[in-house]
Amino acid sequence: MKTCFINNKYLNEKNITYQYTVNQVKVFEAIRDNKTTCLMNICEEVTDGTRVKREYLDNGVKIINISDIKDDEIYPYSLKCISKGGIREQDYVKEGDILITAIGRSGKVAMVPYKLQDSVISSDIIKIRLKDEIKSKSIFMFLQSQVGACALDALKIGNLNRISVRDIKEMVVPIDYVDPNIGDENIINNNQKANKIFEECVEIFDEFVPQNNINYKMNNKIYINTKNIDLDRLDAQHYIYFGSDLYKLIQRNTSNIQWQSLKEVVEIKRAERPKMEDDDFINYINLSNVDSDLSVIKNCNNDKTKNLSSRIRYVLNENDVITAKSGSATGTKNHISAVITERYAAMMASDAFYNMKPMKINPYYLMFLFKQTIILKQIETITIGQYFKTIARIDFEGIKVPRIACEDEISEKMKAYVKCLEEFYIKKMEGQ
Repeated sequence: MKTCFINNKYLNEKNITYQYTVNQVKVFEAIRDNKTTCLMNICEEVTDGTRVKREYLDNGVKIINISDIKDDEIYPYSLKCISKGGIREQDYVKEGDILITAIGRSGKVAMVPYKLQDSVISSDIIKIRLKDEIKSKSIFMFLQSQVGACALDALKIGNLNRISVRDIKEMVVPIDYVDPNIGDENIINNNQKANKIFEECVEIFDEFVPQNNINYKMNNKIYINTKNIDLDRLDAQHYIYFGSDLYKLIQRNTSNIQWQSLKEVVEIKRAERPKMEDDDFINYINLSNVDSDLSVIKNCNNDKTKNLSSRIRYVLNENDVITAKSGSATGTKNHISAVITERYAAMMASDAFYNMKPMKINPYYLMFLFKQTIILKQIETITIGQYFKTIARIDFEGIKVPRIACEDEISEKMKAYVKCLEEFYIKKMEGQ
């Protein structure tokens, strides 16, 4: 049995749990050479968010929920809106505020970018606003480090992993922290830089395809000619789609947009595993290895051929694009897609993906499209199954993609976007 003696200075009479004590030891040992202070001493305010009843609107004040915070970033493209009624001044955030999730998947940290200031936060998120804006990045760097994660982990209470505003105020933090595993602030900013690049791509694309002006709701009633009825598709959603504005849009070419079916621009590979020796070590990718929000491969798995699932079948080539063909997130904002970069070429992938070889379209533009509502809504309408959704190959090949004049510009930006995020994940793995 392993034991260790804990110095009295690490003990807290208000919290004598093993988790709290061990994490406190790790934190204080890691920052003992730093000048420290209680967080409340350098903060203008530490508060949680709005408790107003949430009725989501098409327009209003953007609200940041726990699910919108991932990998030290706020994912801006899925934010919902609520009415201004009942919102307090302290519920709003501004650039440089630090946010911490306080329940469930608690302890996730993000910093508010300029474009999201004047949004509000939900009640299960804690906002930290420092008196000195220059110190915000140092505190943010500490909280997102392994040491900071231990400090936040120590504060979690109960089955819901709740973190209280009071505990955040009383947290001891180093005043000028530099993460020894990261050090270079440029690496920390990679994720923010990538988000900015992606926003620029969306702005360019929306000039040609104004997605927010499209009514994606389907008509409740539509008349279908019997010759158009597919006996393999008797679900109402499939046919109601034919009366939607989306369907009408993708059937009509204009001077600015030409629509092509997916099968015209890519080759969809067959899921055929090559012959391999049982003891060969194989690097491979599953759905879980792809960040569903950012559409970039985070890492890969490794095992002997004889231990691999029978679903590991594709050999990946550089510039292939993979996208999920099944799962509950198929066709939603969390639909999984990624482009294969040099780092992941020659690895293998699960047949839970469709593996596309772009023939007449830039792979980075194609990956960008698979993050856009105009494509995701098409995927949503062709999925089969209520709980575990699947896309049939014939329906997948019929997805319409927009061809516009600025594809090359978007492609170059998306290439830079992927490079930024790969560097972010590589550095993160090295730090672990």
